[in-house]
Amino acid sequence: MTILKMNPDEYSVSAEYGPLLINLVEKYGISEKTFLGGLQHVDTVDWRNPSARLPLHVFEQAVHRALELTKAPWLGWEFGASLNLSSHGFLGYAAMSSETLRDSLELAVKFLQTRGTVLELQLFVEGETAVIQVDELVALNDVAPFMIESFFSSLHFMGSHLMGETYLDGELRFAYPEPKYFEKMRPIIPVNVLFDCAYHQMRFPAHRLDQKLLFADPRLTRMAADQCEQELASIKSPPKLLGQVRRIILGEAGRFPSVEETASELHMSSRTLKRKLQQLGTSYQRIMDDLRKGLAVEYLTQTQRTVDEIAIQLGYSDASNFARAFRRWTKKSPSDYRR
Repeated sequence: MTILKMNPDEYSVSAEYGPLLINLVEKYGISEKTFLGGLQHVDTVDWRNPSARLPLHVFEQAVHRALELTKAPWLGWEFGASLNLSSHGFLGYAAMSSETLRDSLELAVKFLQTRGTVLELQLFVEGETAVIQVDELVALNDVAPFMIESFFSSLHFMGSHLMGETYLDGELRFAYPEPKYFEKMRPIIPVNVLFDCAYHQMRFPAHRLDQKLLFADPRLTRMAADQCEQELASIKSPPKLLGQVRRIILGEAGRFPSVEETASELHMSSRTLKRKLQQLGTSYQRIMDDLRKGLAVEYLTQTQRTVDEIAIQLGYSDASNFARAFRRWTKKSPSDYRR
């Protein structure tokens, strides 16, 4: 479980998601009393106040409790599918009433922190592919599968509702290893899914961004966006240190900087950087390894580069050192992984 030593108020999710998680757990035959009975400090949280915020450590407890009681490690997919547009407050209404999918997603990027200050959203286009990228503002570690899978699941079902379509053509990429349960789920996921990638991403044809939505209403969009602006102004945004560190590391074009070099770029000492990363539940070496692993997986699965070329691109002196590191990360050799 992530242990936050920084200001816990900076990392939170909307309290509206608490009752929705309870409702899902109840479908497994588990009462609200049983569910809440295993949570610490539950009396200090206003689960039924939609304008309240749940500290991340409380929501993490709830997720662990739900996974433990339901014995359903895929619960994140179900939770995301159970959410509708109104589950996301005024942001949901703003997204629903937007003119195009691009407009809807741009509002989500701008106002995501009204729903939680745990994730950051980016929208960009690579060639003919649109990319929705989700970055962790704090290392989610063992609750990352629930959080990221529920996010993408919710995005898929809401997008299908807004566009009047039930299919999804694209690809999902996750930055963590493939969960054991996913082997059984893979046949029912309608798109290609990759794990051990550099980033959490949903990728789809860019032309879909300009698709008109079914419930476009400019007046409602303006009203809902104004409410989102007010909510955003009242929320303290957490530092985006993890994203800054990742961008510096990847900005060196094949040369991976040391912690001292990255700290200097951020105008702090390496000791301070290490301490701040530890408070966020991670370390510089882990970020470096995760990025190298993710890039290696993408190069192996998406390009025809040789193992030697990939090793050089990732800053290894020779292919054997890269192969040892890759086997440590994935339990497979690069060649076996590619096959």
